[in-house]
This record gives sequence, C-alpha cells and structure tokens, in this order.
Amino acid sequence: MIDEIDLVGLVADHAAAERLCARLEACADQLPQRPAPAEIGDLCAALQSSIVDHVESEDRFLATMFAHDLRDPLCHALLDHIHTRHVACTVLAQDLIASLDATAPGHRTICAEALGYMLRCFFDGCRAAMAFEELAIVVLAGTRLTREARALLTGRLAAA
Repeated sequence: MIDEIDLVGLVADHAAAERLCARLEACADQLPQRPAPAEIGDLCAALQSSIVDHVESEDRFLATMFAHDLRDPLCHALLDHIHTRHVACTVLAQDLIASLDATAPGHRTICAEALGYMLRCFFDGCRAAMAFEELAIVVLAGTRLTREARALLTGRLAAA
C-alpha cells in the first residue's frame, strides 16, 4: 500500500516548486524590468535547491516506489518520461541561473524578450512535469493508493 505519509514529501516539494513557478511568472510579467539583485539571488538559490539539486532524489523515490513494476512497459515508459521531463527542467533551471546571476558560470546578459521566453518555458514545463508525475503515480499505484494518498494527489492536481 502507498499511504499519504509516503507522498507528503513529494507533494510538499511540488508545492514549493509551484510557489517558485509563481514567483518566476511574476518576474516574467514585470519584464522588461528585471528583479532586484536580492530577488535574483533568492530565485537562483531556489532554482538550485528546488530543481537542480532535487530531481535526482525524486527519480530515485519513484524508482523505489515502483521497483516491483519496472518490468511493466507502461511503468517503464512513464518513469522514463518523468525522468526526461526532470532533465529538461534541470537544464532550463541551469540556463535561468546563468542568465539571471551575473556571478554564475556561463553568465550572459540577454534581452528581456529572451528572458521572458526562458522564464515561461521553465514555469510552464515545470508545472506540466509535476502534473504528469502526479497523474502517473495515480495510474501506476492504482489500488495500492490509500484513500488519503489518492486525495492528496487529486487535491494537488485540482489546485494546479
């Protein structure tokens, strides 16, 4: 069985990533005005901790949760797709850090239009990846989800 307590960490991480997406969306809405240096530092730190440093542990969590199902082609395909979306989110986050933080390796100053496009690609992609992951868990776990665990995931999906 997969209980609510098994998913609380994942759902909390997704909620934190959603808050980051909302902050980045607000930045995109304010362009061509760029965020203040302190806000840039906070955003870059959040991108690093919530996305870049996090996706590997989330991939491991899912592989462990569905270890007995990995021979199922659907399970394998869904977990591969989730991993691919994690890689894409990581690359987008690293590109944003390099574009926002003047001290970051590979920093380059880009025009407001390009930054807006990068921001929107990131938060749209990140939100889609989280929703896909939550739906995949519902599908793959099936009847192994307790009522509370299913409610936790469907609540997240409904709020998205």
